[in-house]
Amino acid sequence: MVNEYSAGAKVFKDAQSWFQQIGNTLGVAQCLQSLGDIHYILNEYIAARDTLKIAQSQFQYIGNMMGTAQCLCSLSNIYCVLRNYSEAKKAITEAEKQFQQIGNKRGTAQCLQSQSNIQISLHNYSAAREALISAQSQFQHIGDKRGAAQCLKSLGHIHSTLNEYSAATKVLRDAQNLFEQIGDKLGTAQCLHTLGNIHSQLNEYSKARETLKETRTQQQFQQIGDKLGVAQCLQSLGDIHYMLNEYIAARDTLKNAQSQFQYIGNVTGTAQCLCSLSNIYCALRNYSEAKKAITEAEKQFKQIGDKRGTAQCLQSQSNMQISLHNYSAAREGLKNAQSQFQHIGDKRGAAQCLKSLGHIHNTINEYSTATKILKDAQNLFEQIGDILETAQCLQSLGDICSNLKEYSEAISVFKEAQDLFDQIGLQNHAAYCSEQINCIDQLSKQNCS
Repeated sequence: MVNEYSAGAKVFKDAQSWFQQIGNTLGVAQCLQSLGDIHYILNEYIAARDTLKIAQSQFQYIGNMMGTAQCLCSLSNIYCVLRNYSEAKKAITEAEKQFQQIGNKRGTAQCLQSQSNIQISLHNYSAAREALISAQSQFQHIGDKRGAAQCLKSLGHIHSTLNEYSAATKVLRDAQNLFEQIGDKLGTAQCLHTLGNIHSQLNEYSKARETLKETRTQQQFQQIGDKLGVAQCLQSLGDIHYMLNEYIAARDTLKNAQSQFQYIGNVTGTAQCLCSLSNIYCALRNYSEAKKAITEAEKQFKQIGDKRGTAQCLQSQSNMQISLHNYSAAREGLKNAQSQFQHIGDKRGAAQCLKSLGHIHNTINEYSTATKILKDAQNLFEQIGDILETAQCLQSLGDICSNLKEYSEAISVFKEAQDLFDQIGLQNHAAYCSEQINCIDQLSKQNCS
């Protein structure tokens, strides 16, 4: 598919040359517009921007409002990817104005769709959802299946980001079906990728791996030349390896993903991989590499104004301090990170900080405080449907009850944790809970030393 885009680009360049020779400005502008769109699909954003700017200028010169507005709409999407939101807003506002002047309903709907993408990038999910629902309705009214599917896909991303996994799965399946109906391989692959991430968030790692790998998602991105999609699949697979404690595989996969993100100039993806790599190095007790990775990740997140990423870096730095037994520094960092997660509405991040704070209090024998904090974390994890984190909180609460000789409560909590671990196939964790229950039984009979 990459070769097909290259071949297409060559055809448009040849056509552009012929149009220039015969003085057909409209033909030249249309060829440049198509070339810009190809650059965008291939994640070549600077080339796409520069080419579409020339196309826009040519359309304006001959008074073609449709072509001008289409280029402005595409440029808004490119500026959004490049995190130049002021230019993105300016371009899409002018595009919408021109589409409305000429009565182009599809163009107006596309502007709403682009505006929603800007809002998503700025974490304004309520405004984004409202715009997408309106755009989807307009696309459906004019029979544009691709536009409607793209809106559904973006709505699915919003639901997933807000931990509304059931709604996200339904919407993404609907989008996937529409993309398959019109033969859109890129849209289909993007839906599968997000569905794989949802399985991962729900601790359904075999399903996640199957969706991302065995169901050809990564291959689809490679076939159509979507370097960003390939990098994102590798990133998701690396995260799955990490969750399954396969640290070497996780490290190697995420290094590959980081390299791909860097190649296409995607700062967010690069920083996310560095943050994950820091956690892996910490698990491998390679603290010098962990510090190096998280320092660079934090620097990049701050450069692009990514609040969630900055909070995640604080969280990772705090977990590193826990590993080094620097509990005071860890506690301060976690409270700061928790506050930032709460501010942007990230329940999972806030809950993970609470869980780590609970572990610190438990380690220094502050059992009452640890119990309260871990129960708060457990409640948050239950709200977002995270079975693994819920089970881990319960396991820690069981350990605390056991230390306090509250054996009846400990057995009850360990059994609940064991059931959850069994549910998601983590037999080692389930076995630990079973061992603790047996030991408590023996203690109650004075047979466990």
